[in-house]
Amino acid sequence: MSTGTVVITGAAGGMGRPAAQRFAAQGRPLLLCDLDAARLESLAEELRPHAGKVRILAADIASPDFPQDLIGALTGEPIAALIHTAGLSPTMSDGPRIFAVNYEATNRLVAAVLPHFSHGGCAVLISSVSAYMLGDPALLGAIRTFVMTGEREGIASFMDHPGMAYAVSKRAVIGIVEREAPAYGAQGLRIVSIAPGFIDTAMGRAEAEANEQLRAMIGKVPQQRMGHGDEIASVAEFLCSPAASYISGCDIRVDGGIIGLLSTHGAQA
Repeated sequence: MSTGTVVITGAAGGMGRPAAQRFAAQGRPLLLCDLDAARLESLAEELRPHAGKVRILAADIASPDFPQDLIGALTGEPIAALIHTAGLSPTMSDGPRIFAVNYEATNRLVAAVLPHFSHGGCAVLISSVSAYMLGDPALLGAIRTFVMTGEREGIASFMDHPGMAYAVSKRAVIGIVEREAPAYGAQGLRIVSIAPGFIDTAMGRAEAEANEQLRAMIGKVPQQRMGHGDEIASVAEFLCSPAASYISGCDIRVDGGIIGLLSTHGAQA
């Protein structure tokens, strides 16, 4: 991995925490970002004996000022890796807020941090298997148009539905990765996303409890279980390593095989 600080958003959450633990075990300096200062400081105290310098930034990633606050917190140090796990699921807010956090905040952050990476750095975003459950070609085209041009007409009607706003936002995150790979590559950097399946975190459990259809799908996962947060963190760690040096501009599914099952079996799954 390149030199510099590993920035982790959603660091106190079910995927951010194990990512922070993995990079701390490498002795990397960390900047941990999340909403709750007390939870962040507790995590920082846990990691300081193992990591390099550990700093925290308690802030809302949806704030327009967040990217500059993050860059300011680095005090001039370069970014070695960005692990961007912060986001909202369908039960956590309304559609516009979900889209603002999952897509708009991510879009601003990806643009703002680009000049601050050290050579060889990597940005890892979190998409979702929900992005692969959008089958309407017209909608998929509208999402791509939005990501490339900012034209919202084709997606505007989905913003009032939290589940659809979530799926559209995550498909658009995949679009960010594809769109930004050339700019990142020109700077000697990589950008990639991970699409988690059904993960056994507080967020994942809340979604399953609220959605009978989701519970039924979890029961059909070929691996016969939910995933664990560390199984996402381990892929993020790999993607930021020299072993993944030719991986950029793509989405990596870590879903226990559920999308493959649905793709091949359709309604019979």
